[in-house]
Amino acid sequence: MRCSFLVFSSLLLANVASAEEACVDCADANALTVSATYTGEQWRQASGGVATGTRYLDNLDITIDADAGRIAGLDGMQLFAYLLYNNGHSLNELTGAAQGVSNIEATEALRLYELWTQWNFGSGEQSLRVGLYDLNSEFDSIETAGLFINPSHGIGPDMSQTGQNGPSIFPVTSLGARFSKSWGAWSAQLAVLDAVPGDVEHPDRTTIRLGKDEGALIVGEANYRSSAARVGVGYWHYTSDFEQHDAGAAKDENSGVYAIVESPVFADQSAGMNVFVRAGVANGHINPVDRYLGLGAVYTMKSEAREHQIGVALAVAEFGEPFRRFAASEGTATEEHETIVEMTYRVNVSDWFTLQPDVQYILNPGADPALDSAWVIGLRFEVGTQWGWPP
Repeated sequence: MRCSFLVFSSLLLANVASAEEACVDCADANALTVSATYTGEQWRQASGGVATGTRYLDNLDITIDADAGRIAGLDGMQLFAYLLYNNGHSLNELTGAAQGVSNIEATEALRLYELWTQWNFGSGEQSLRVGLYDLNSEFDSIETAGLFINPSHGIGPDMSQTGQNGPSIFPVTSLGARFSKSWGAWSAQLAVLDAVPGDVEHPDRTTIRLGKDEGALIVGEANYRSSAARVGVGYWHYTSDFEQHDAGAAKDENSGVYAIVESPVFADQSAGMNVFVRAGVANGHINPVDRYLGLGAVYTMKSEAREHQIGVALAVAEFGEPFRRFAASEGTATEEHETIVEMTYRVNVSDWFTLQPDVQYILNPGADPALDSAWVIGLRFEVGTQWGWPP
C-alpha cells in the first residue's frame, strides 16, 4: 500500500481549515499550535577519518498539533502532523564514523515524517497513539542527552542499526500503534510497528508499504521516575527472519535490550548538573554492533535572559565477533570498538535563536584500522517560531 506525500498534505491542510471554522467559544489555551524550526550546521573535518573537508547540513521541522477536544468536541483526542526537510549533504563520507556525527544528517527529501492521532483516557493515565510514528520520540529517549548532537545519544546504535531500513526513527517512519499507561512513579509503554519504514529503494519518498513478509517490530519499555533518578528498561524484537553473519541461515532472533539511568547531581534556582548512562545489547549474529555504552554529564546555568548548557559525553559501540569474522572473510579488517567523545556548549541568544558549538573526537572511525582517529568541529544554530490559535 502506497500513500503519496501530496495526498497526506491535502488531508493535513483540510484538517487545519476545518479547525479554523470549528472553534467559536475557545478559552485561553491554544487549540491549534503550529511550530517551525530551522536548524543549520557548519562542520569541519579537521583531521583523520576518510578525508578533511567541510559540510553544511540543515533540517526544517514544521509541526501541527491540534486538540480535537477543543476544536471538535472529541475529548481526549489529539491530532499531530510533522513535515521534515533535509538537504542531504553527507558529513559521514568525510569522517567514516559508523555512529555518525550529526543527528540531522539524512538523504535529501521533503517528507511527511509523522501523522498520528492519540486518545487519552483513564483520567489521562492511559493513551493510545496510531499512525506514522517516530519510535524514538518516546522510546530509548533520554532528556539529559538531548543536548548532544551525536546520533548515538538520541537512540543507541545497538537499536538504530537494526532492520532492513532501520527502525521507525529519523528520517523515515512507519505505521504503528503505541499504548502507554502510568501509575504513580511507574510507567510502561508498548509499540507495534511495520518493521520496514518507507521504501528501501527510494529513501527520499514518503511511502507506506505493508508487506506480508516484512513482519513487525515490537518494542516495550518500563520506567520508574522519582526526584532522585529515572530508571528505564526496554526490549525490542523483530518478528521476521534475518540472515546471520556466521551461519547464513535466517532466524527470527533479531532482538535486544537496553537500560537507562539519568539523575540530577545537584540543582538550585540558577544552576544544576544532570548525568546519564545508557547501555544496550543486540544479537551479534545478525547485527554489526552487539554492545553499546553511552554516558554523559550536562551542566546548566540560568539567568533572566539566558540559559547556558555545557556537556561532555562518551559513546562506545562494540562490533560483535560474528560480524568481524564475516568482514575478515570478505577481506575487510575491523577493529572491536568505535569510540566518540563529544564536547558541546549551547546558549539561547534569544527566544527564537540558539547557538551551539560542538567538538567530537572519533577513535577508530568505522572500526576501520586503515583510518586515523578524527577531529570534527561544528557550529549548530536554530531559528524557531510558534503560532497558537486562538491567539
